[in-house]
Amino acid sequence: MKRVKVVFAVALMCLTLLSASCSKQEEKKPGTATEVPTDSSEYDLSQAVDAFAQATDNNGMENNGETDSLTDRMTASRTDIALTAAQTEKPTTQPEKKTVKITIKEGQSLTQIFKTLEENGVSSFDDLMETAQTYDYSYYPLVAAIPSNPNRCFKLEGYLFPDTYEFYTNQKPQDAIGKFLRGGKAKITDSMKAQASALGYSMDEVITVASIIEKEGANPNEVAKIAAVIYNRLEAGMKLQMDSTIYYIERNVKPFLTGDVNRYNSYYNTYKCSALPAGPISNPGLRTINAALNPADVPYLYFCHDENANYYYAETYEEHQENLKAAGLA
Repeated sequence: MKRVKVVFAVALMCLTLLSASCSKQEEKKPGTATEVPTDSSEYDLSQAVDAFAQATDNNGMENNGETDSLTDRMTASRTDIALTAAQTEKPTTQPEKKTVKITIKEGQSLTQIFKTLEENGVSSFDDLMETAQTYDYSYYPLVAAIPSNPNRCFKLEGYLFPDTYEFYTNQKPQDAIGKFLRGGKAKITDSMKAQASALGYSMDEVITVASIIEKEGANPNEVAKIAAVIYNRLEAGMKLQMDSTIYYIERNVKPFLTGDVNRYNSYYNTYKCSALPAGPISNPGLRTINAALNPADVPYLYFCHDENANYYYAETYEEHQENLKAAGLA
């Protein structure tokens, strides 16, 4: 009989506790004299446990394990609630990734650009080099139009458009390279491609001409005349004989090759190859691309410049020899 009374008392106490908890969540009704307590400790589960233990003692009930069992269950429940609340309060935001701004100058080579990215913590040089050669970027129209040529040393040379870019540190190499390709896609328009076709050259050939102008055009006011000299020599069946193509192979290709490091010499050295090199020798900007698309209307076949970037042009070899003397080169 005592056990029944105790169970009844506990049930009544739990109902009272539940009612008080629900009342706590409601706003005070107008005209109600009773204030809902705001101190959450008044409804702490531990009070119910203590009250139950006291009721058991007052009724002279023997401790047969049931009181401890209920106490344990209620304590465990309280612990689970606390843990769940703590887990819910954990921050879910991810730390921001570090970024770095890098300016790529017109006329830099692919290997120079990749070295710069590595030095700034974007991607490793080796990963960038491998990705540039093997990753399928054919969804970029300019890249898709690059002719397949086994004698071309670096496929994406000429297509890493110079500009200022923001990169993530430890970025995937394919994403870092993609920034340059998107830059080129945005700047080289369909009308420019039509201009190239009107000249009788592919856009890849125009970019190759522009890449040479970048390295030969120390004076920006002379780039259209330099473009004219290149096209005039090509149309005359003359070798270009541009020193910049030798420097490219020696400084920006050979140091990064294994095996036969001379295997591209005859395809890029324009003292050896019969026309344009097998691919661009730098990454040109809009200034020289536009010069390659809009060459000056001049008959020159030769040019040279002095140490102050003064240019001298000639139609004949004899005139060129005189210009070399005037420029202090002979």
